[in-house]
Amino acid sequence: MKVALVSAEAFPFSKTGGLGDVVGALFKEFIKAGIDVSLFLPFYRTTRDNFYNVVMDSEISYGVPIGFDIRFGAVRSARVSVDVDDNMIVEPSKHGNLFFIEHNEFFDREHLYGTNHGEYVDNAERFVFFSRAVLEVCKAMNLNFDIIHSHDWHTALIPLYLTTHYRECSCFEKTKTVLTVHNLGYQGIFPREKLEVTGFGLEMFHIDGLEFYGMVSFLKGGLFSADIITTVSPTYAKEILNPEYGSGLDGVLRKRQGSLRGIINGVDYKIWNPQKDSFIIKQYSIQNLEDKQENKKHLIDITGIECSIEDPLIAFVGRMVYQKGIDIIVDTIPDLIETGVSFVVEGTGEYYYEEKVKELQQSYPSKIFTFVGFDESLAHKIYAGADALLVPSKYEPCGLSQIIAMRYGTIPICRKTGGLADTVEDEVTGFLFNEYSAEALKVGVHRFLDIYSDKAKLNHMIYNAMSRDFSWTKSCKEYIKLYEGIIVG
Repeated sequence: MKVALVSAEAFPFSKTGGLGDVVGALFKEFIKAGIDVSLFLPFYRTTRDNFYNVVMDSEISYGVPIGFDIRFGAVRSARVSVDVDDNMIVEPSKHGNLFFIEHNEFFDREHLYGTNHGEYVDNAERFVFFSRAVLEVCKAMNLNFDIIHSHDWHTALIPLYLTTHYRECSCFEKTKTVLTVHNLGYQGIFPREKLEVTGFGLEMFHIDGLEFYGMVSFLKGGLFSADIITTVSPTYAKEILNPEYGSGLDGVLRKRQGSLRGIINGVDYKIWNPQKDSFIIKQYSIQNLEDKQENKKHLIDITGIECSIEDPLIAFVGRMVYQKGIDIIVDTIPDLIETGVSFVVEGTGEYYYEEKVKELQQSYPSKIFTFVGFDESLAHKIYAGADALLVPSKYEPCGLSQIIAMRYGTIPICRKTGGLADTVEDEVTGFLFNEYSAEALKVGVHRFLDIYSDKAKLNHMIYNAMSRDFSWTKSCKEYIKLYEGIIVG
């Protein structure tokens, strides 16, 4: 079985968030499982700067129609393997399993998708080029894949291209397509004028095509044309069939319900493992939980908050955006500080919420530490040192922070939605609440505080949380089973 993963990002080659983590981990897990897998990515500036010496020019050129223009590109490649210590080894190869689509005008930029001032205005052109370039490279190199697995809106047009512009190409004769929706809130919506860029005409601008409330939706095209649609948790797969979570596409998804699956994301335990984590002050496991306290002391020291080792320390690590519940966190913190709770907050996002969190630190300088941005080392220290983690998302396709927290023995307090409902067991490995409100979040925190005061119950919950397995091995097997089913079908 030959599989191609196509994504706008994948760690360690490029990353802005969870999409990069997931695709990079899935690629590595497939290699370990012996799957003949290839990965296609844009050749961004950051990728070039970090990996230029381990890729080769495949000496292939191709043209991609973008509106009335033809844009020419190249492809660089490498061979990726995984050693016995679970490390990715990247070596130059003209015919490897890692392909970078090169076009400097589109990808030689400081950021992947845009700046603080907004998305790049030519993102439609950039990702039409990337999607079609992948298919042109497959043709030029005679790469015959059984499965082409696209991820999110950036590559969602690939299934549609394979059923239209490329349907006569012999190298795609037996190819099946899978589209994974990592977050339905991001759809690749562009003005109607961008329809020309895609290579489609008005024949595709209708309710069962690319039209979306007078705009063009890349994701919608993929939802209609992919053989199988997956999303990143079973509960989220059910939620998006309803208007509340469907982001305007619930009708499309109900039509494709029979082809929709939910598969929980895994976590790379080579990176997120308190027994081997080089970022934390004291490594620990279930067998020596007392060493987790050393990490709490260290977190208190480096943040400068006034919190004794016996008092509860609660954290938030993530994007400071409405989806992640930062608004109800901000509303909740002052009342909880009055009860003796201290907070550590790390993340970046919407300017309004970044400023709100900074204001809280100014009001309670001894009880809350805020880092606006993302520091990998600090994130590890927070997961290891905090007692609990807030994940009160408005909606959550899967979520990784709650899974990471559990592995570090940090109790997640989550809203019962999407992947949070699928991964956290109420009063067993964490706490769940239903209503999206500051009051419901406070109730959830107070339920944790009741357990926190009983060390025997707390340690039992920590043991349960750290014992759960959310490794990529399990998720990888589910994807392989899915692929085998549609190939046979």
